[in-house]
Amino acid sequence: MDTQRQIRFGELIRSLLSDCLLKEDFFDENINSASITISFVRMSKDLKIANVYFMPLGGKDKSEILDILKDRKYIFQKFLSKAKINSKFTPKLSFYLDDTFDEAEKIENLLLNKNVLRDIKQ
Repeated sequence: MDTQRQIRFGELIRSLLSDCLLKEDFFDENINSASITISFVRMSKDLKIANVYFMPLGGKDKSEILDILKDRKYIFQKFLSKAKINSKFTPKLSFYLDDTFDEAEKIENLLLNKNVLRDIKQ
């Protein structure tokens, strides 16, 4: 379970990373800053590592965008270091695909299955 401090700091990092996507130039036509949603940021207990979960709009080119974000991680790190966050360290970023939308869709499809609907009605 994350502490209140981790959650608060994760939300601050998420907000700053969203701003970075809008303001910075990634020198790649495959990244459209308006098409990437940063779902949440999970911080380590010492606030030195930030696991960033994102999802491209429509779920298109997931692995390609993941590779680009990992390659251009230094742009985010530089943006965070210039931001006035009240922390001794700038957190190291790790990017991951947010699969909660896929999991929710999978569960919804399972619940709409004829056999499952039959069992629920009984």
